Amino acid sequence: MIRRDFLRAAAAGAVVSVLPACGRSDAVPQSPVDFVAGKPLPWINWSGNQSCTPALRLAPASEAELVDALKRASGVVRAVGASHSFSAVVPTDGTLIATDLLSGLVGHDAASLQAEIWAGTRMHALGPLLHGVGQALPNMPDMDYPAMGGAIVNSVHGTGQRYGSMSSYVTALTLATPSGELIDCSASKRSEIFHAARTSVGALGIVSRMTLQNDKPFRLVETTRIEKTEDVLAELAQRCAAHRNFEFLPLPHSTLAVTVASDLAGPNDAPSGEDDPEAVNSLRTLLQAVGWMPGIGEAAYDKLLTTFLAGGAAQVRVGHSFDVFPHVRVVRFREMEYTVPAESGPDCVREILRTIRERKLPIAFPLEYRYVKADEIWLSMFEGRDGCSISVHQYGDTDHRAYFAEIEPIFWKYQGRPHWGKLHTLDAARLAALYPRHWKDFHEVRRSLDPQGRMMNAHLKHIFGV
Repeated sequence: MIRRDFLRAAAAGAVVSVLPACGRSDAVPQSPVDFVAGKPLPWINWSGNQSCTPALRLAPASEAELVDALKRASGVVRAVGASHSFSAVVPTDGTLIATDLLSGLVGHDAASLQAEIWAGTRMHALGPLLHGVGQALPNMPDMDYPAMGGAIVNSVHGTGQRYGSMSSYVTALTLATPSGELIDCSASKRSEIFHAARTSVGALGIVSRMTLQNDKPFRLVETTRIEKTEDVLAELAQRCAAHRNFEFLPLPHSTLAVTVASDLAGPNDAPSGEDDPEAVNSLRTLLQAVGWMPGIGEAAYDKLLTTFLAGGAAQVRVGHSFDVFPHVRVVRFREMEYTVPAESGPDCVREILRTIRERKLPIAFPLEYRYVKADEIWLSMFEGRDGCSISVHQYGDTDHRAYFAEIEPIFWKYQGRPHWGKLHTLDAARLAALYPRHWKDFHEVRRSLDPQGRMMNAHLKHIFGV
């Protein structure tokens, strides 16, 4: 509590460091469009950096209604779940189909620990639903807002050396195509569609339901510590192997990192400490207070963090897996994430931190580093290789473009694949080179299901070369 109060109180009236296009800017507002009475209702994503004004909004409550919606849709058709994607995967001026009413449990099998769910089910609702039938997702990301359909098509993931992305848990799915056909597929039934649809960026149609391979319910103990970044990097392989789930968040302009390790909870594990969802705002306030000082700003910032944060007691959370995995998000931000080959992860994150420091980028938002197991899904970021997913963030009221432009070439140097739902600048030619085994296979399936390109908004045309 003392450490948190210090961070919050540090330096009221801070002076902002200046870097062209990295400071607060009216060019990137929290809400990019205003609602005008009598005009169509605009759609805006969670981050506030994507928007559109669709001519038609539909919310089917059944597969029959979904099929009908696709048949009568006009213009470009896009699906929307929780609106959590930072990239422009949703915007359309044609038809926007919300999946919110396609929600809930379809059925389950106690023997196989499989459950069929509607694709509009939000992740935060899915945990209790599965718990009620004696099942649990094997892994989850650190936020539970997305709809499962969106999580699958964008390959949302958590962390853990033995665990793949959310898409890898799907054993079968039903796809509603742009022509209004319903296709059931799995690894043994229309397998080419199945391998394409599990990570498709919504280019094939709209997933209506899916079957998940689950585990029995389990409890977790999550331990969060402040540690030296280089100590963590030196022991990274051992940490990832020793814990069920492990991630760390290096603090720019500091020698410190936040580590988060989760393991199966024992009978004597008890919670302690308190999560602080406002901590990233406190870091910004502190950097603004001292970072401007010529020649000593970053050193002063690191010294203050080390003095008041290092060596403190760990924070411990204990509970059902679906309660422990996610963390509350109250600070709006923009995010870019690339997945590099696992063996390249430490060198890549070191270079990012060094670049921020040497170029004096005024960045306080922590990086995020997670490990994800390889899969065989055609356009998954983890196709054919274990990956380390490294994220950079910028506050939602601050222009992210100059910062991301400085860092993105580092990811390219390490053969990084961008997260489909997060910001990046790659086009079809460069993306094709990152997916040499199945890029052409995916597009053969896409053209067969959507020959007229009805699912192709401007962003998808750019990344897929349509």
